[in-house]
Amino acid sequence: MAAPRKSAQQVAARERARAKAQELTERHERLIDLAAEFFEQEQQAEQIRAEAQERADAILAKAEQDAEAAAKKAGAKVQQMLDTGESRAAVAARLGLSTAEMKRALDGAGASSADAGKAKDAGAASTIADTAAEVAEQVAAETKAA
Repeated sequence: MAAPRKSAQQVAARERARAKAQELTERHERLIDLAAEFFEQEQQAEQIRAEAQERADAILAKAEQDAEAAAKKAGAKVQQMLDTGESRAAVAARLGLSTAEMKRALDGAGASSADAGKAKDAGAASTIADTAAEVAEQVAAETKAA
């Protein structure tokens, strides 16, 4: 049999090169599409985390308001007990409170100085920040699991 002509070999080589280039181009385009989808999902995950953090912050703020209202009511009950003429020691014993806890309860009702209120607010802010961090971690874990 006769050997193929050089021009036929060149045409065949070019066809193989074109096929390989087409294969690489298709693979490259698929990788670009996958990368774009990856970045979209990353952005969506970040948005979900940010929205969850906002909701957690709102929940914690509402909880702190409710807790402060309950503490004021509890302090008012302590004050009412004192208003009956009972001694501080007797009221503290009846409620199972130390004198410091009793003072904090009365401070919560607004019966004490502004300095004690400022100290309480600083402690509450620290507690809220700690709780917010815990809730944020929990939300992040749940979001990651989903």
